[in-house]
Amino acid sequence: MMSYEKWHSCIVNAAQDIGSERFQEEAWFPGGKVKSSPDEVYQALMEDCTPDLFFETYGKILTEEQLRSWRNFRCLLKEYYEQMPRFPDPRSVLVDPQWDLVRHAARMFVISFGGNDGGRS
Repeated sequence: MMSYEKWHSCIVNAAQDIGSERFQEEAWFPGGKVKSSPDEVYQALMEDCTPDLFFETYGKILTEEQLRSWRNFRCLLKEYYEQMPRFPDPRSVLVDPQWDLVRHAARMFVISFGGNDGGRS
């Protein structure tokens, strides 16, 4: 199992990418320094970082605000992902008001852990 610090960093970094319109504009289209997609940002968080296990493991030492922001972010993200087509058009996702709600929840989640959006929004 990863250390708390490494696990926490994995989750927060993935959430920053979900919260960052700038990152998405650069990574979801050809020519960017990083290659990603709407599906990949979800998978990076939910599969690679295993946040559900993190919150199960460390939930008792986290604040109510952190837990609340996680539940809100997770709920909006999972709802969006479940309704997303198998191969979503990144341009459509980028301008979708529902995705904007997910991005906002991701930023609030990062802030609840004492971070900021790293200038990525």
